[in-house]
Amino acid sequence: MTAIASRWTVLTRHIGRFVGDRRALGAVEFAMTAPFLILLYIGGYQLMDAISAYRKVTITARTLADLTSQYTTMTVSQADSILNGARQVMTPYSTANASLSITHIKINKKGVASVDWTESNDGTKVKKKNLAVPTDILVSNSYVVLAQITYRYTPVVGGSLIGPLTFRDRIFMNPRRSDSIPCSDC
Repeated sequence: MTAIASRWTVLTRHIGRFVGDRRALGAVEFAMTAPFLILLYIGGYQLMDAISAYRKVTITARTLADLTSQYTTMTVSQADSILNGARQVMTPYSTANASLSITHIKINKKGVASVDWTESNDGTKVKKKNLAVPTDILVSNSYVVLAQITYRYTPVVGGSLIGPLTFRDRIFMNPRRSDSIPCSDC
């Protein structure tokens, strides 16, 4: 019995020293929490970057409408200049994944909207039949400028996990300096 008692005493002494040992406890705690903290940091950065990209999309749509509504007449080269200028607003985000368009909408005396002219950076045109204009904007015998942007945002970290996110924004604005903005070569 004395051999078992001495082994038990030795075992309890070692367990007691192990439990009471506080050396490297900080390293163990750090090793356990570091992956969570790193993931939290990267996720926070990614969320902030996505919010910033969406804000740029909104500002770009506003810029397109604002610049276009200040013209009294329009040409294709002027529309291209507006589109290229608005693309600069997206900096530092690449506009290779962005589709920007300007559309001049005519509202007839019956309050029916139709596309007068449209220009975009990628050649897409707004369909005349599928034009959705809010009812509070439908004023008979008037014109409205529609600026739209669609941007495919790919996250910097984890883009293959999440995939690209599509941000869209559009804004309607009345012409400021004239009743309409006719385009001679659109």
